[in-house]
Amino acid sequence: MENEKYIRVLNILRNSKPKLRTIEDIEKEVIIKISSVKQSKFNLSDVIDFLFGWIYIGWVRRSLITASIVLVLVFVYQQSIILKRIDFLSRQSIVIDGETTSNPADEIEKMVLMYKNSGLRFPLKTITISEKQMKELLESVNELQFKYKDLENLIEKDPELKKLIEKKLIENNRTKINL
Repeated sequence: MENEKYIRVLNILRNSKPKLRTIEDIEKEVIIKISSVKQSKFNLSDVIDFLFGWIYIGWVRRSLITASIVLVLVFVYQQSIILKRIDFLSRQSIVIDGETTSNPADEIEKMVLMYKNSGLRFPLKTITISEKQMKELLESVNELQFKYKDLENLIEKDPELKKLIEKKLIENNRTKINL
């Protein structure tokens, strides 16, 4: 039974084209066929599969997503800490040559407001002042005006004090007190 099958297969192969009579002919044909097959070169899809093949592995993909989320959260936390420290530093007192400034930002804003109120031109939208700071400034200006009027009244009522102040003003070549 097996012998018959073997003989039939052998006859089919011998009768099929191309007819090769010797082993050398078969070897030549195999070598020709192998050499005629083009060598496969790397194409873009092979490179992409090689580089990004890991995305098909679920646990790797999930772990990389988790790691990226953790990095973003650490960055946000770090930035919030830095901003809190900068805000804390901006509220600190500064001592220069024995003079203490409580808050340089408030002082600058007050100076800018005075500059704006003096009628001089100033570029718009460069510095913003809160409503609280504006109220504090107006209260301090009103307090200064009240104290200045009291001081003028006190000087006008006391002739000796008036003479002393006029003498000091003449020494400094001024006719009016600059506030």
